[in-house]
Amino acid sequence: MIRVPLPREIALAQSLHPGPAWESGHVNVGGQFHVVLVAENEAVLRISRTRAAALEMQRRVDLVEALAPRLGFELPTALTPVWHGNDCSAVVQRYVPGSAHAPHRGDAAALRRLVEELAGIDVAPLAGLLARPFAFNGPWTAVKTAATLRALPTELVADAELVLATIAGFASIPPALVHGDLAGHNVHWLDGRLVGVLDWDLAAAWDPALNSAYLGLWHGESMLDLMAPTAQEAWRARVWLGAMSLESIYNVGLANDPAQLEAMVARVAGRIRRAAAAARS
Repeated sequence: MIRVPLPREIALAQSLHPGPAWESGHVNVGGQFHVVLVAENEAVLRISRTRAAALEMQRRVDLVEALAPRLGFELPTALTPVWHGNDCSAVVQRYVPGSAHAPHRGDAAALRRLVEELAGIDVAPLAGLLARPFAFNGPWTAVKTAATLRALPTELVADAELVLATIAGFASIPPALVHGDLAGHNVHWLDGRLVGVLDWDLAAAWDPALNSAYLGLWHGESMLDLMAPTAQEAWRARVWLGAMSLESIYNVGLANDPAQLEAMVARVAGRIRRAAAAARS
């Protein structure tokens, strides 16, 4: 969701990094961790939404700084030190040009190069800077699994159980750099060229097939075999897409809204079935 900036947001931005036309910018409030004030083509101010996000701000900034010289595209590196207020932190970052790719399509070769570039990063020097796997919603505990299965129609339960059992077996995969949220608006393109990647908050050392899975959510599941570096990774990515769908079911189930839950089940049921079919193969 986009809104106009508040006076206090403009004042904070101007105090940290005077110069950009902050008052003419817009604020993106859709992120889980941060409110983002964008001065178009100039700079970006990220403000933590919660105390927990404020405590994580410096680590996340340090991660981007560590990754920037190792990747062949732009990252939102810091223009200022991290500012700390009362249960709040903020930082001004570089503006990364470009915009999201149109959904359900894409250049498979370019996407594959992105997946391979991420997999080529040595994660050992990043210890202490990366998030944990399952940082967004937590691991699949018995309680979380049971709640998700209860929210599903009976005919999907066996498929869901198989998908979750299969991803549990992926824990032995050698970890690589996983972005954590390669949704369309976090990957910027300009004239058909990958320009930069934003929002590294959930980046972790994890199964590299997840990068193909995240891209598949936006560009299309049918592209997995072309994006993934190997057939094995494409297979795991398809199973991971089923697990991501179950995460969506779990999240909607927490809202206790039957209509919303029914709509979500209808939306992702096919993906869960395809993931289970892949797991059986």
